[in-house]
Amino acid sequence: HLDALRALLHGERVSRQGRYVKLDEVALDWPPASAPEVLTGATGPRTLRLAGEAADGTVLTASTTLDGVRHARGLIEEGRKAAGRTGGRHRVIVYLHAATGPDAAARLRAEMAANGEDPVPGHGVAGDAEAVAEAVRRVADAGADTVVLQPTADEPDPEGFVRFAAERVRPLVP
Repeated sequence: HLDALRALLHGERVSRQGRYVKLDEVALDWPPASAPEVLTGATGPRTLRLAGEAADGTVLTASTTLDGVRHARGLIEEGRKAAGRTGGRHRVIVYLHAATGPDAAARLRAEMAANGEDPVPGHGVAGDAEAVAEAVRRVADAGADTVVLQPTADEPDPEGFVRFAAERVRPLVP
């Protein structure tokens, strides 16, 4: 998928016959003037290594712990090395469960329980802007280049959450 997508985005005509991709002389009518990065979502060890081999970046879910981010970064780098991809940096994007407001901790616990996740330290954050910014910094220190705050499914004010993240959390994160 990744190789075919990259070729298409670079304006190439693609023919591929494989287990997952079957294309016969396919091309984009309007390829982008400048091809964007090709990112992939990955969780397991083999897929993380493959992401390092073939993608420009990897997206990790909010269920990824700090140790999981560090481990993923290592596996991605193993894949990059195996493929001879030593130039540039492979971006790692990590989602982080976040909740704010008076019932933030309870909503976060309920969200994680509903997802079957263990509420271990660094796995989600509930609190004010300082607490959320500190959690973002910990995820970045573990190896994330970008941290996306993911509100709980029952967030009472989604628009307010976005304002909170942009106006109160972002200024606290270098």
